[in-house]
Amino acid sequence: MTRKLSMRPSINLVISEPYITVEEFCRRTGYKEGTVRQMYRENRFPIRKKEGLNGLIEINMVALTIEAAAGCEITMQG
Repeated sequence: MTRKLSMRPSINLVISEPYITVEEFCRRTGYKEGTVRQMYRENRFPIRKKEGLNGLIEINMVALTIEAAAGCEITMQG
C-alpha cells in the first residue's frame, strides 16, 4: 500500500483568549493605548459588539489571526 504524503507543512495556532481588552493588547504588542484607540476609531480592529456607548472595547484576536494568516497564503481548516 502506497501512502501519499503532503509536502505542505502543518501549523497549529493556539489563541489563548478570543477577545482581549485594549490594555491587554497594548501590553502584548507594545503599542501605546492612544494609538490603539485611534486605530479602533478608524475601524482597523475587529471588535466584539460593545454594550452601550461606554462599553468595554474587546479586540477579536481570532479575526486578527485569520487576517494575518490570509496574508501568508495559509489555508485554514476548521
